[in-house]
Parts: sequence; C-alpha cells; structure tokens
Amino acid sequence: MPVILELKWMLIPFLACLVLSINHVYLGIHVITRKVIFVDLALAQIAALGATYALTLGYDPNSDALQVSLFSLAFTFVGAGAFAVSRMRKEKVPQEAFIGIIYAAASAAAILILSKSATGGEELKHMLVGDLLLVSLREVGNLALLNLSIGIFYIIFRKKFLAISLDPEGAEASGIRIRVWDILFYMSFGVVITRAVAVVGVLLVFSYLVVPAVIAQMWSTTVRGRLLLGWLVAILASSLGIGWSFYSDYPTGPAIVVMLGVFLVISGITYYILYASARMRALANVAAMVVFSILFFVSLESFRKREPAATAARLAPVDLLLNEIKSDEEARQLDGVAHLGDMHDPRIVPALADLLARTRSEQVVESTVEALSKQKDARAIPALQHAAAQQNYDDFLRFSIAKAQLTLGDAGGFGTLIQILKSDEAGYARQQANDLLEARSGRKFGYNPALTVDPNRAALQRIEEWWKRTGGR
Repeated sequence: MPVILELKWMLIPFLACLVLSINHVYLGIHVITRKVIFVDLALAQIAALGATYALTLGYDPNSDALQVSLFSLAFTFVGAGAFAVSRMRKEKVPQEAFIGIIYAAASAAAILILSKSATGGEELKHMLVGDLLLVSLREVGNLALLNLSIGIFYIIFRKKFLAISLDPEGAEASGIRIRVWDILFYMSFGVVITRAVAVVGVLLVFSYLVVPAVIAQMWSTTVRGRLLLGWLVAILASSLGIGWSFYSDYPTGPAIVVMLGVFLVISGITYYILYASARMRALANVAAMVVFSILFFVSLESFRKREPAATAARLAPVDLLLNEIKSDEEARQLDGVAHLGDMHDPRIVPALADLLARTRSEQVVESTVEALSKQKDARAIPALQHAAAQQNYDDFLRFSIAKAQLTLGDAGGFGTLIQILKSDEAGYARQQANDLLEARSGRKFGYNPALTVDPNRAALQRIEEWWKRTGGR
C-alpha cells in the first residue's frame, strides 16, 4: 500500500510524457522522412538559448515564466525561418549541415552565457534534462491545451504537410508553395519544442521526436501505422523509464532517454535478425557483439585508477576520506561523504559543512545533509540553516535538509517544512513534509497534500499560527 501511495506522485510526470509524445511522434515522422534528423535537437537548443538569454536580462525562470517562454519562442521562430530558407531545390550542401552548424553555434552561445552565472553548471544541467519530477498538474494542463491546438492545426493541413515531406517535387508541381508551408511547419514545430524544452529538457525532447519515429519506420510503411507504433513505443518507454528512476533513485528524464535507447537497440537487433538473408549467421553476429561488449567493459575495470600504496599506508581512513571531499571531482566527493557519515571524528562536521557551502551539485548536497544528520553534532546546524535558505533547491532536497535540522534539534526545520507546504511544485514532497510536521508537532492541521496551495490556505494559516506561538521551543 505505501508503494502505491508513493507511485501516485509519478502520475503527473507520466501524464506530461504522454502529452508530449502525441505531437512529438507525428513531428518525428516528418523529421525522419525529410532526413533532417537534427532539426528537432537544433530547435530545442535554440529555444533553450532564448531562455538562457532571458536570464542575462534579469528574468527569473520561476517568477517570470511567461516572459522567458516568449524569449524562447522568439528565438525559435528565427531558427525556424533559417531552416526553411536553407532548404534548397538543388542543394550543393545538405540541409543537415546547416542545421548542425546552427545547433553547435546555439550550444556554444548558451555555454558562454551560463559561464558568467554563479550556478551555470546547474542551469546547464536543467537545460539538458529539465525537471520532469517537479512539473505541476497545471503545467501539464497548459501543455495539453497547447499540443491540442497545434495538433488540430496539423490535422487541418495534414495533406500539405505530408506532401512537402513525402514528395516535395510533386507538391511543388501541384502548385503548393513549399517555402511558405515549410516556414509554417517549422514555426509550429518551434512552438511545441519551446514549451517541451522548458518542462523536460533538450535531451528528452530530441529522444521523443526521433527514437519512436525511427522504430516505427522500421516496421510500418504507412503514416497511420507509424503513428500508432510510435505512440506505443513512447508510452511504454516512458512508463518503464519512470518506474526505473523511481525504484533506483535515478533522474527521471535521463532514465526515459536511456529506456528509449534500449527500445531502439532491441528493435534494431530484431529487425536485423528477421530480415537477414542468413538468420543463423545474423544470430551469431549479434551473440559475438554481446560477448565483445561484455569483455570490453570488464577489461576497462583493470584500468581503474588506484591511489599509491605508500600514501594510503601513511594516512588513516578518516584522513583519506577528508582528502576525497576536498577534491573538485563530484564522484570522489560522493564516495567520501558516504563513508564519513558513518564515522566519528571531530574534524568530520567542519569538513562536511565546508563542502555543503561550496558545492553546486544537488546530489552532493543531499548526501552531505544526510551525513551531517548522522553525526548528531550541533555544530552542523548553521551549515544546514544556510542550505535551507538557498532558493534554487527543489522541494525534495529542502525536505532532506528540514529532516536533518529536526534530527539535530534545530526547530528551524519546521520553518523549512512550512516553505515546502507553500509550494505547488512537488506533491510527494509536500506529503512527506506534512507527515513529518504532524509527527514532530503531535498535531493535525487539516493540510491535504493532494490539493494545491489555494485550497490549503486555512490549514497553512493554522500551521503558521502554531509556529509563531511555539517559536524555537
């Protein structure tokens, strides 16, 4: 039963994936047919560049979401026009070359802009993988309305769009103005991409557009068949990717991308075997590739870097781990923090507090907070309070910080929980925060995490009144 209650919080991300896949599979069929595979990735990157440029003008993606989206849309329209113009009748240079150049330039420009930001690394990560877990039901609704309106547009003009994609010479001969319809196609494409990038990031948008369409084209020769098969692949991969990320604690967006890649590999191998002139030889080739892959990755383990034995012998385990978290490599920091949390030494808490103050990785922050709570040392409280005051952390991370604060006896953890309850972002985080608040306070306030903030105003007022009366007691 608890597992079912936890899984219901993955329903909204699944609905977002479902909404995105409907138009993306259709657009992917056009992209594969036109042989402009990277046009979706380029448009997605241009949309992300528009949002990044809005940051330099002082707009905040959270409080100024509309303005940032308009910047993304404006940049995308410019890119759409460039792609439409670059399609030549007798092309000497493939259109894909122009698309690749535009993508590279947009990516480089975004990196240059983010290099001047204090949180450039996290913003670049968000641009690539988005925040699928934090999408709200309202955002999914807006996304559905946008995709529905664009879908109706595609249905009305489907014959023209299919004609210029499947048979551009015939379409031009019949009197269709290809350049005009190309611009309309890429601009509507850009509208879909702009909103999708803001929700799930560049990588997942590209994967939804290309992978289901490629698999569908392998097995179906009709547009209807490709649509149905593409939608099926997108839904199955999304479901399995979300479930995998939930149970294995991996980022949801990248997990879905990997799952789509797995589907493509399986489909490709199956197609290769079924349509091979000699199936037994094809099976043998596949088996040989699998064996080679296993041996390749196993052999790589022999090249794992090891610390010199003399140095390791001179340093105690705590000293070795303290050196690990002083490193700038995230993997070494995570390894050191994981072990230090279970050890006891007066130097551990100051070292972890220093790491918490300087790291930009939310994964390192979460591991460090957990390690500090295990230390049962009040010296960690100021570092946790400083972390709780950060505005760029998501609600799940804030909950971990609040839990650590209360574990160490810092009543300020209640204030952190209340801030989570005032957010509409992550329903499961609000559920955890409410459960912890009621357990530690010994009171029921009538807060319902399944609802948004507005219906919970009365409960929030009761919580804040209780907090003002109790203070730091």
